[in-house]
Amino acid sequence: CAGYHLQGVSFRGANLRGANLRGVDARGAVFDGADLTGADCSEALLQGASLRYARLHRASFRQAMLLSAHCEHALVREANFTGANCEWAWLEGVDFQDVLVTCALFLNVRGLSDSTRYTLETRGAFTGTRPMILGRELYEGTS
Repeated sequence: CAGYHLQGVSFRGANLRGANLRGVDARGAVFDGADLTGADCSEALLQGASLRYARLHRASFRQAMLLSAHCEHALVREANFTGANCEWAWLEGVDFQDVLVTCALFLNVRGLSDSTRYTLETRGAFTGTRPMILGRELYEGTS
């Protein structure tokens, strides 16, 4: 499915169990309440996607881009977020207790409890804050 463009498509409440979404461009897509159990979303571009209350059991998000994704109250049991970029995501009510998160970025995320932040860090994820870099700030030094 690499290269498929699903930008802004609504999969609200859909049964996507075992779906191959590897490498898709699903920026801004809506997966609210969808069942993605066992789905392969590795290397997918899910920037700004909405996965509120989605079932993500045993789903793979290896090296996926979940920048600014809305994942509030998603069920992520035994999911794999290894190398995923979840910067600026909304993660209120998400339990990462049995999720693989090695080398995943959870910078500037919203809704993380202290205990969830600790869980992520002890499992090899990076949390914290950093300033957003836009435009020329990337190339110019601060004065």
